[in-house]
Amino acid sequence: MSRMISGVGVVLLLLLLLPFPSEAQALQAGAARVKITPEKLPYLAGYSANRRAEAVHDDVYASAVVIQSGEKKIAIVSCDLIGLLRPAVQDIRSRVASVPADNIVIACTHTHSGPDSIGLWGQPEQGVSGVDREWYSQMKAKVAEAIEEASKNLQPAVLRMASLDGVTGVSRNTRVEGILDTTLAVLQLRSAGDDKTIATIVNYAVHPEVMNNRQLTSDVVHFLRQHLESTEGGVTIFLNGALGGMVTYTGEDNSWQNCERIGRALADATRTALRNAQTLREAPISVQRAELTIPVDNEQFKQAARAGLFSEPVLQTNEVTTEVMHVTIGPAEMVTFPGEALPNLGFQVKRHMKGNPKLVVGVANDELGYLLSEADYGLAIYRYETSMSVGEKAGRIVTDQLVAMAKQASPATAASRSPVAAFFENLPSRFRAERAAGVKVLYRISLSGEGGGVWEVEVANGKCAIRQGASGARADVTITTNVETFLAVVQGRMGPEQAYMSGQLIVDGDLFLAQRLSDFFGF
Repeated sequence: MSRMISGVGVVLLLLLLLPFPSEAQALQAGAARVKITPEKLPYLAGYSANRRAEAVHDDVYASAVVIQSGEKKIAIVSCDLIGLLRPAVQDIRSRVASVPADNIVIACTHTHSGPDSIGLWGQPEQGVSGVDREWYSQMKAKVAEAIEEASKNLQPAVLRMASLDGVTGVSRNTRVEGILDTTLAVLQLRSAGDDKTIATIVNYAVHPEVMNNRQLTSDVVHFLRQHLESTEGGVTIFLNGALGGMVTYTGEDNSWQNCERIGRALADATRTALRNAQTLREAPISVQRAELTIPVDNEQFKQAARAGLFSEPVLQTNEVTTEVMHVTIGPAEMVTFPGEALPNLGFQVKRHMKGNPKLVVGVANDELGYLLSEADYGLAIYRYETSMSVGEKAGRIVTDQLVAMAKQASPATAASRSPVAAFFENLPSRFRAERAAGVKVLYRISLSGEGGGVWEVEVANGKCAIRQGASGARADVTITTNVETFLAVVQGRMGPEQAYMSGQLIVDGDLFLAQRLSDFFGF
């Protein structure tokens, strides 16, 4: 027999609803930056071998942001390095306890004046690797430390998203004029409490290679961070794009002043994009990762591997295992390339991406050198890129996998997916069938206001069904309120007793069945 639930029963019922880790829960984010500058002046990676630093112009860093939505957590890291081979990425992931390994993206800015993290820029003709092994081990530990620190700094956050087309004067295509991705994408996390910037992620395709000298520097990325953080605050994280064949637009002016001009131009473009940013308090996260096997055709790479030049034991056989990732954070969509993809490959993947903004991240989770289409591989204009690629099929294998992931993905759209809908859509993931054997109960939640409606949660014979709309059947427990109050309660912004005592929320039904929610949904 149904009876009116007491005030105590209402509080109990809503406390059971409160901890549901809905994909639509308010976002959390935290950021951190750790210095990875070597104590001893290193060989510099990029341009030519045997280029040892004579001074440090600016420190190099690992900059990390951790984003959490519901129970899903992802870490995105940018290292001021020319690249990291996949075994190093796996090692770093293994040191992190706060974020699942499969949800960690480790990208490199590809600066051409950072410490050699791969091994090809020492004295290869004498069999001397460019990697300082002691620094290399410490560096990997520090990158993991940046992720852990960012995770400790998690706080309620809002997400701002934007993109800006036509960002020119920064990068140019040295091979085919006009094939150039001039779109800059931005994700910014700000504190939900005081609106201070936590992190700003900037994605653009450019080779940071202005300064061909003997000073250690993160090049244009240093000035991007300096100028953007001076106004926006927080931690700026630069993610390079499909940068293969691209160089910095220097006009033959390789001065520090010009380097700063380019970094400032990227900062200005970021601020311009953010003027029209979309702001979200909830954004579901999805992460896909796929391992790929790629034939190795490059005999020079094999010889370098046999000579022990590489920082990790790779490329010693005729195949290499690498990986790609596909990530959505609300409407934003991100893919990762394990090397320097040429712009046409980036455009090919972008055509199939449905999100907004679209982030194509190069030199992420691996560095296989240049990734070319099979049509471009071996052409005279791509002689250098071909010589620095693992093989002819690498570009196609990677691109085909990313296109397949993009076609299958459905990034959330703020307009079509309300926080209430996302809340109920996530409930089945918490259902514990073994606790509901022989039980039949219907919960009905009636929410007035925009984004509301009637929702039913039915538990019957070990199964759970969530549906929108009233079925006409008699409900065992009924909750009636408005969208604003419901979200305030389940997101922790209003106490359930306050909602009940103020008359903003009414609950009718069976107290015992209300209490069973904790059994059915795993609390």
